[in-house]
Amino acid sequence: MTISLRRGRLFASLVVAGVLLSGCGSGPSQVGAAAIVGDQRIPVTEVQSWFSEVLAKEPELRPQLREQGQYDELGRTLAGQLVRQELVAQAARENGLTASEQQVTDMINQWGGPQATEGKIFTPENLHEMARTEALVTELGRRYFDGLAVTFDFTQATTRAEAERKAHQMAQGDAAVRDLIAADAKAGLPASAGQQLRAVDSPKLAASTPLFSAEPGTVLAFEPEPNSGQWLVALIRDRKAAPSAGPAGGVDDQTLQGVGTYLLGATADRVGVTLSPRYGVWDPIGLQPVPNEGETTGFRIEPHHHEGS
Repeated sequence: MTISLRRGRLFASLVVAGVLLSGCGSGPSQVGAAAIVGDQRIPVTEVQSWFSEVLAKEPELRPQLREQGQYDELGRTLAGQLVRQELVAQAARENGLTASEQQVTDMINQWGGPQATEGKIFTPENLHEMARTEALVTELGRRYFDGLAVTFDFTQATTRAEAERKAHQMAQGDAAVRDLIAADAKAGLPASAGQQLRAVDSPKLAASTPLFSAEPGTVLAFEPEPNSGQWLVALIRDRKAAPSAGPAGGVDDQTLQGVGTYLLGATADRVGVTLSPRYGVWDPIGLQPVPNEGETTGFRIEPHHHEGS
């Protein structure tokens, strides 16, 4: 979750505020909408209001951002957080999840307490709601962690372009997958079919990648370690997500929050997220807005896009 206003790139990103916050969308359903999540519309006025609150509590931001000539990244961050909150709300309703006031208080204390909003995107007005959202994300991870398992075919790539090419090849059907894995294995790359993983055996992977959130038939391509130059390209063959019978054992809340975050990807896939072009494009791997398609953190090709499967 992005909650800090990092001086530099983020501070450098707020001038086109009037354009950024004034309206969105190309179709009737998106008029005045920052995003649509399922059948829920997030008005651009919500982004505008939050945007104003952040600038009001961080007065030093305005001259810095004006000097650097950009307001867009803060707007994107806020729009993305509102999308996240709506995804969490929908996932919580579907799974009967709640967060106690003590959990909300604990989350606020982890952030430094009620007064620790300086340099953060949360404000006194929305601190409690943001903390509740993140407590629910943790509960989502807790609900499914013990029962998450995935089977997938995979290979590796060393560049974004290669990862994209291989992802689209995998999406062409079983014969294409077999050919790709055979060729890459022969070339000495780690490539194999039928790899099985459980979240309880790989908690770090479950908390940092979308592997456990994708439905069977989905092709994923991403860097397990950002900026490593090592891309995993995987076709999900089977996925199990059984609710845990009791508390998740052996993992901390930070790990469960990471798991819950990626499980939101399943909700996003199912209900759909439509982002106003004013805020860039939706990153289906990173689950946040990014400036353009070239800056997504990876690729996610849904089963209905497959050919010859």
